Amino acid sequence: MAVNKNKSRSVLGANPLAKGVFNKTEVETQASEEIINNLDSRFLIKGDREAVNLRLPIELNDWLNDLLKKGKRKHGAKVPKEVWVQAALELFKAMPVNWEEIDSEENLQSALLNLETRIKNLENISA
Repeated sequence: MAVNKNKSRSVLGANPLAKGVFNKTEVETQASEEIINNLDSRFLIKGDREAVNLRLPIELNDWLNDLLKKGKRKHGAKVPKEVWVQAALELFKAMPVNWEEIDSEENLQSALLNLETRIKNLENISA
């Protein structure tokens, strides 16, 4: 008996997972795309990304690491650190501040204190 080396099938038979167990639902995909397209901002939408080197103060990095650990313990999965940083920058971007006018760290600190005061005043009004 000759062995055929050009077998297209495995000795164990066809792979049952080759076809896939689940079928893609077009309705859910279309609904999600419509929701995403209707958003005014591109908040946390994955697109082209660029790697950046970022240095954070130790206290802030420790707080963020602690937040990630607690989130993983509580929810079973953690939100990646880069997503938290992206969310913070997206929130920054959405604030009513003309960031292009900031020309120094002192001006940035002043703008942030002004923003903090405005937010706290809004909280006091709604309370």
